[in-house]
Amino acid sequence: MIDKTMILRSAFWSGRLTYRKWRGIVRKGPEGHTWFFVQSFLHLPIEWLLKEINDEKFISIWPDVRKGFDKNNPLEAASLDAWDAIWGVIAAGDSQYPVSHEVAHLPRMRREVLKTVVCNPGISIYDLAKRLRRDYSRVLKDVRLLTEMSEIEIRPDPQSSRKAKGLIPARSINAVLAGFTVQ
Repeated sequence: MIDKTMILRSAFWSGRLTYRKWRGIVRKGPEGHTWFFVQSFLHLPIEWLLKEINDEKFISIWPDVRKGFDKNNPLEAASLDAWDAIWGVIAAGDSQYPVSHEVAHLPRMRREVLKTVVCNPGISIYDLAKRLRRDYSRVLKDVRLLTEMSEIEIRPDPQSSRKAKGLIPARSINAVLAGFTVQ
């Protein structure tokens, strides 16, 4: 196992940066430290960085950090694409899901609703509540909010004889792959 100091030296080799200083800056967030965060995301090992930051913090800061990347630089563009895919998988369950502040600032349980809809296009609200083991009325409230945000669409289920409605992720490639066309 490589020492934390040695890992940090791989990204910040020209200065004396201790793990304690690095951790303090990461805790504060990317405001005013964009270059620092970009260097961390470019050069530190992905698995180690995700473990240090934790998933919830990563989801919330990534939309701001990604603005500091230079899309014209091939190294930064490749790294940006990889981190965008990781963000999409962690936040919404789809590596192609577009990065957005709205999704990043959703509470964890609402993101879980979105993630389940993205992974199961066409699922009914009842089945969604059952799968998440949550109260139907709370799931319905979350679905309505996500619908207002245009993250999911509610459509009548053509295969159902009753008034069941299917939930379709509006910005996910999974809906297209499952045969649902986004309107």
